[in-house]
Amino acid sequence: MKKLFTAVACLLLWGLSAWAGEPYFCMQQGRTLFYERRVAASGKLERTTTWIIGDVHAEGTLSRVDYTFALNKPNGSPMYGGPSEMSVLVERDGSVRMDVGGTMKAVFSNMFPNAEIVSAGEPTLLPADMRPGDVLPDARSVVTVHGLKYKTEVTERQVLREERITVPAGTFDCIVVREHKVERGPGRNRTTTGETWYARGIGYVRHDTYDKNLKLETTEVLKKY
Repeated sequence: MKKLFTAVACLLLWGLSAWAGEPYFCMQQGRTLFYERRVAASGKLERTTTWIIGDVHAEGTLSRVDYTFALNKPNGSPMYGGPSEMSVLVERDGSVRMDVGGTMKAVFSNMFPNAEIVSAGEPTLLPADMRPGDVLPDARSVVTVHGLKYKTEVTERQVLREERITVPAGTFDCIVVREHKVERGPGRNRTTTGETWYARGIGYVRHDTYDKNLKLETTEVLKKY
């Protein structure tokens, strides 16, 4: 009986340890995540977002997750030239690194396939072990396209709370992160604050965007996956 109890305890501890390190990102090859973003004041559909998870493979001591990212207008027509090829890096402990500049570069590369586009900066980090009250590292990027510079600063990143929420795709246990974003560049000058609900093994299931006066602009939710 003692041996059985010890074996069960070890399995439970192993399961909890594995769950604790699961990233706040989807690593299931072939999985499709579909989102809708609506205007807070009117409920009007602003756009849809589709993520399709592609190859997951080792890159040194990290795992690289390739995926396509497509934004569509309410009528279904593509924005920014159609789907863009992107990727994130996942550390051994489950922490996720997302390249803000690389994401913008991928979109620009899709829109201007023959342009010389350069990206530099630090990625945003989503630690697998983050807890309420944690302050997360800032991230900055500069993307140059056709000689024009687009700068993004993501600061004041803080883990607010743990929360169980229900969205159209289901009910999820989430960690909520707030961050301040400043975007500067020709035709793109915005200051926003975002609150994002992340679920393990999936990524974000809800994202609220507030304007510079902290008025809620839009809410994006996971519809299906």
